[in-house]
Order: sequence, then C-alpha cells, then structure tokens
Amino acid sequence: MTRIKKGSDMTYRTPNYAKLWCAQVFSSAADGVWLIALPLLVLELTGSKILVGVISFIELVPLTFGVLAGPLIDLFRKKSILYLCNTGRAAIMILLAVLSANDLLTVWIAGVCAFCLSLQSMLFAPAKVAIIPLLVRKQHLDQATSLINTSDLIGLIVGKLISGIMIAAIPFGMLFALNGTAFLISAAFIAFIRISEQPNEKSNGTEDVKAGYRMLKGNAAWLTSVGYFFVVNLVIAGLISVMGPILAVERFQQNYSVWFAVMYSMFQAGMLLGNLAVFFKWNTKRLNRLYPRTLTAAGLLIMLLFFPLHGFECIIFLVLGIIISYIDVQTVLYFQKTVPAAYFGRVFALIFSIVKMGEPLSAAVYTGLLLLMNADYIFAAVGLTLTIVFAIFSVRQGSQRNTEKQADQSV
Repeated sequence: MTRIKKGSDMTYRTPNYAKLWCAQVFSSAADGVWLIALPLLVLELTGSKILVGVISFIELVPLTFGVLAGPLIDLFRKKSILYLCNTGRAAIMILLAVLSANDLLTVWIAGVCAFCLSLQSMLFAPAKVAIIPLLVRKQHLDQATSLINTSDLIGLIVGKLISGIMIAAIPFGMLFALNGTAFLISAAFIAFIRISEQPNEKSNGTEDVKAGYRMLKGNAAWLTSVGYFFVVNLVIAGLISVMGPILAVERFQQNYSVWFAVMYSMFQAGMLLGNLAVFFKWNTKRLNRLYPRTLTAAGLLIMLLFFPLHGFECIIFLVLGIIISYIDVQTVLYFQKTVPAAYFGRVFALIFSIVKMGEPLSAAVYTGLLLLMNADYIFAAVGLTLTIVFAIFSVRQGSQRNTEKQADQSV
C-alpha cells in the first residue's frame, strides 16, 4: 500500500497529486482535440450525417467494456495503466498524422483509430479515479476528486476550442501530430509520480467481476443511482456527439467547426462549474431528489433547441453541462464513500461499464432518429419525453414524502 507521510501530505496538495493533475490537463486537452476533429474529418471526407453518427457510435462502444477494466485495475499498478494508455494514444495520433499527411486516411481507418482511442480512455478513466485514494487521505477525497474532474474539464474545454480554431487554419495531419505530443507530455508527468504501489496478486478476473456484481445487486440505493446515471448518459452522449456537429452545420454554415467547438466547450465549461460547486462544498445528501428534478430541467432545455436561437444554443449547452456535471460528481463521491476500498476498482469499473453502455446506445438512438425526422424535431421529442417522465417522478416523490410526514405526525 502507498504510505502517506505526515505533515503537508495530510492534504490533497502533494507533489504526486500535482503531477496527476497536470497529466490530466494535457491528456484531457488531447482528448478534446480528437473528439472535435474526428467527427468533422468524417463530415469533410463524406458529407454524410449518418456516418458522423456511426463514427460516434464506434467511439463510444469501448466504454461498455469497463466491466473488464475493474480486475485489471486491481491486478496491475494503476500508474502503469495510466502511463501505457497515454503512450498508446500518442502512437495512434502520430499514425493518424502520417496517414493524413500522405492522403491515405479514410473514414474507416478513422473509425478504427477512434475505437482504439476510446478503448484506452475506458481504461484511463477508472484507473485515474482509483489512484486518487492512494495519493490523498479519505477526508480530502471530495476536494481532490473535484479538482481532478476540474482539470479534466479544463483540458477538454481548451482542447476543443483549440481544435475548432486550428481545423480552419492548419491541415488535420499537423493537428494530429500536435495532439500526439500532448499525450506524450501527459505520460511524462505520470512517469514522475512516486508511489510504492503494490499490485493485488489475489485478483481473479471472473470472480472479481462476480463479487462486484453481487455487491451492486444487493444494494438498492446503488442500483437507483446507477439507473439514473445510465439515463443521463443515454440522453446526453448522443446529443453532444451526434447532434452537436449536425446542429452546428445546419445553423452556422459558415465557420461551423468553430461553432461546434464553442458549443462543445460551453458544455464542458458548464461541467467545470458543476465541479466547482462540489469543490466549494455545495453538496447534497439527497440524491433521490436531485435526479428527477435536474433531469426535468434538462428536458426543458433540450426542447428549447427546437427553435433557432441565433447563438444562444451555446448557453443551453452551458446549463446542460452544469446539470450533468453536478449529477456526475455527486454520484461518484457517493460511491467513493460507500464502496469498500478493497473492492473499489472492480465495483466502480462495473458501475462505469453499466453507465457507459448508455453512450453508444445513445449514439445509435440519435442516428436512428435522424433517419426518421430532422434534427429540430428530435430535440423537441427527446426534451418533451424527458420532461414529462421525470416531472411525474418528482411529483410522486413529493407525494410520498408528504404521506410519510403525515404518518409520522399521526403517530
């Protein structure tokens, strides 16, 4: 186990934690670049909205393999997993740069690379969360986790803005080369983290997954949180990855790459604000009330996208980001505090896998809806459905609380 020294190491502001934070910034910035660049590259190569949806689906499929990540994270050193994921992503970006510079890059090669990039992101995310308790004490997890999430969002915002601007100024090949360099810098920061981490030699892949599943199945509160978290990803992932570029092209035909980057970045900026709310201790202990209320609000905002808002779409993406981030961080903190440390890697990876299944499913649903109706009607239909369903849930919860209060008073 990692030894945490007394004194300054009693807080989350330690040299090792600072290196992880810096690594996260560069890694997230690089993620932001390719998340913007690949859909727009496909749109430029083919002009097909449907293929943009297909590429988004391919990007999101590896996230459903998270159930296999738990045993790996518990079995191997988390630092090594983080390092290998970033060096691997650097190699893929350099490959894309070489192929693009020589006019050899096709939409299907881009799809395979997107799959591999996402696969390594799937391993990186839970390993990053699992290493934080090894760097800070439990009483500082709230701030330490929130700050890491903040670095993630800052990096994504910067990367997406840079990508949107640079796509209009430089070739895709040069952009991919710069992106590979960012992943290498992140890997260097991870390499300099100094912890005496010991792998768990007793980890057994199949048995660990079963143990995590049994723990999750036996806890009704955990299952409820996972269910709501799944719905959030089901609604939002495709809205951003599939509908985002289409919205930018249809409403901002000139400089659509910049507008897509701005909208995506505003969503990430909203997520940053949601993380800061948790960082400054604006927490809630009533997740069962938080979920239906915030999802009702999200539905109302999505409905507004039906109307041409002349740039105010960015504000809606900002507020959606705040709502989703607040749900995300509160849920992660809840699991960090309630899951036993010995099972954290495998249980969190199982939860992460279940929740992330909503993302490729979301891309598939939005792509299918594009075959049936135009983008404006999709926003109206999804927003209206979300609003009605979770408004009913919220009202029912209020009625149940009133009934319970009356019963207590009568006793």
